[in-house]
Amino acid sequence: MDYREVKAEVRRYQADMHARQRRVTLLHRTLREAEAERDRSVAAFAEFGQQHEGARDAASRRAIGRQLGVTHTAVKGMAERAHTRSQQGPVAATPLVPVLGADEAREYVESGALGDIARVLVAMFPGNILLESGLDPSAFANGTDIDVPHMLIQGTDGAAIGVEDCLAGYGGTGPSNTVRLLKELGFPVDVAREVCDYRFVELAPYRVVRAADAVHEIGGALELSSDGQHFISRVYSQRTYLPDGDVTAAGTVAAWCREVMDDPERYPWAAGERRARVYLDRDAAVSLNSGDLHRTTSNQYSVVIEQGRLQLWVAAYFPYNFADLLSTEQLHALDAASMRPEGIEPRTWLDRFLPRRRERPPFILISEDGQDLTYSPEGVAHR
Repeated sequence: MDYREVKAEVRRYQADMHARQRRVTLLHRTLREAEAERDRSVAAFAEFGQQHEGARDAASRRAIGRQLGVTHTAVKGMAERAHTRSQQGPVAATPLVPVLGADEAREYVESGALGDIARVLVAMFPGNILLESGLDPSAFANGTDIDVPHMLIQGTDGAAIGVEDCLAGYGGTGPSNTVRLLKELGFPVDVAREVCDYRFVELAPYRVVRAADAVHEIGGALELSSDGQHFISRVYSQRTYLPDGDVTAAGTVAAWCREVMDDPERYPWAAGERRARVYLDRDAAVSLNSGDLHRTTSNQYSVVIEQGRLQLWVAAYFPYNFADLLSTEQLHALDAASMRPEGIEPRTWLDRFLPRRRERPPFILISEDGQDLTYSPEGVAHR
């Protein structure tokens, strides 16, 4: 190999090591969660044994099946699926996109490691990069987050690298870094300077393909679920970044549905049955709200909308009045996803004097196929 080929191979190796380090972080996180789940399972088994001290011989798959309300064959199937899932990685088998500094990215491209540039995406808001890249969100996995860069360079062979500290949409340091990098990669000055005037810019080799302030109406910030297979977006009022957009949680849900969930061919990671859980009290929804910095005591996450590997955790008030099954905000979130259940209209003033059932379920399920969420917010994956 000549010097240029050797240099390109070195750059590819360095970028691959960067991605491998991020995957090691994901594996460590999965290991810790698996150990915690193991400890919980051992404790539950010990408790089960104590409760059935006099009938251990009957504690077979058949006995467990009777207790769960399923056949012992189904229990065997559950165990086999759990074993299969335990052999899977923490995220889908999608190559991680290396995220490099501007100088590293220039050297990477100049070395030939990326091949010819096919297009460059630069944005103020990373959600635009996520949705316009066409890549699975797991390609940007970083610890517990989906860490999407503000600049993405894609090669003609499908490879891609992200670039740190390069943005678009204003006249500050971030866009200035972008202008400098684009000029070093051979883009004309007038083309490069477009990133200072628009919040989203798509470039082909040495020309502007598209420049706009508004491309998508969602923030696009995603987290990894505890099983490493699903993507969670926390939706609350003021979530959208567009100054003239709908800043309510329901407005953001509508944007997710309109731009992503209603277009499964473009976003296969959000393809599937649309399902929802609506929580009826705070205690039942504690797993949604623990550790979130944006929650308040009065407005917590209480609605989960799932489609494919995407989940929207929506902040909506719990019912004010015991006579109301769902709050107005919860109904608005369901309306935005076209999931309002039949017969859920607010009750009349006379109905409020009539006795209600003594117990309320922790949540209600809404789905056409009658199934629960594929991934439970409590950390249990259903298959």
